[in-house]
Amino acid sequence: MNETEKTLLQLTGRALFSTPTDFDPAKVDWASLYQEATNQAVSLLIWDALSDKERALIPDDIAHHWEQDSFRHIMSNEQLLYEQEQVLQAFKEASIPCAILKGSSSAACYPQPSLRVMGDIDILVKPEQQMRAVEALQANGYGDILDEAHHCHMTIHKDSFTVEVHKEPNGMFMNMDAEIGEKLHGFFADAVDRRQIVNGLPFLSDEQQAVVLILHKLEHFMTSGLGLRQLCDWAVFVNARMDEELWEKLRPQLEEFGLLTFTGLMTRVCVDYLGLPEEKAPWAMQYNNETAERVIEQILKEGNFGKKADRYGERLFNDPNSSNRVTSLFKVLGNACREHWPPCEKHAILMPVAPFVLLGRYMIQRRRGERPKLSLKKKYQQAGYDQKLYKELKPFITE
Repeated sequence: MNETEKTLLQLTGRALFSTPTDFDPAKVDWASLYQEATNQAVSLLIWDALSDKERALIPDDIAHHWEQDSFRHIMSNEQLLYEQEQVLQAFKEASIPCAILKGSSSAACYPQPSLRVMGDIDILVKPEQQMRAVEALQANGYGDILDEAHHCHMTIHKDSFTVEVHKEPNGMFMNMDAEIGEKLHGFFADAVDRRQIVNGLPFLSDEQQAVVLILHKLEHFMTSGLGLRQLCDWAVFVNARMDEELWEKLRPQLEEFGLLTFTGLMTRVCVDYLGLPEEKAPWAMQYNNETAERVIEQILKEGNFGKKADRYGERLFNDPNSSNRVTSLFKVLGNACREHWPPCEKHAILMPVAPFVLLGRYMIQRRRGERPKLSLKKKYQQAGYDQKLYKELKPFITE
């Protein structure tokens, strides 16, 4: 971990939990810090955390860009929140109950919610009402569905806004065994009915929100890359919501889903590197601090959604529950076929041709510029180190 990364983590802790910092502002490489904060999607949070004296030390051109970026993020958040109100109103008029996933529900746990940069609008509805929800949005100016084959959500656009209409949270089929998958389905079956209203907005129950956040972290950590912003979401959730009563309810469920070790290690990272008060999560301190160090190094190396590292296709070879990278390839590819070409789930005879269907779909998307170039040999080599780390996280492994 270099000095810029250490300074970034200290300032993140200051922004989230008012933790003391001990870096020398005169020695900070402000250009590198600004770039790193941008890569991790926390530049707005860090800019707000800087004192006037620290800002005065930033070169004028960097300070100008940073301040302008911060202003754009704030304006974008305001526009997104307004659009979210229109989406919720459309669902209300169509009598479609729903709950917000991530986004503003995560922002609500921040000391200043407006400093959490938001992207898409993610809304959970009951599976049988997913298509009605999409039609309600189309009646309000949204266009065609972009990814009908996705097993969790349908994506739809209007101008610069993207709405993902979920029938279940992301991460539900990420190489887990069928029994755990069924347990998670059961856990979220009543999610919309159990929603809570917070400041006029429909959020998941704290219990279900915690599992959604963990699934989201796990999916990105093992695929595109987990950024500091997503780690901040978990840190502030634990700080704001995770009391002893909630943890006692949540712990056995995480054990049942095979998510306890991953949750413990992610929380240990938040305590060790983001300033989350240890008394908020004493149960996390039993987890290996060396593994936590490797986790934060991975996060810093990759950036938000893998912005700093090309990991596209790497997940084919790094399934932690496979004995090696070759068996991982066959397992992950089989799961991908069932997830992204649904007929395979019902008709096993189609499995031999399914990889060619996905390859053809990838080639079309590649020509459109929607997918990056894929080098299987390079990804095979890169996945070796990651697979060892993922085994220590024990995702979807019950103990």
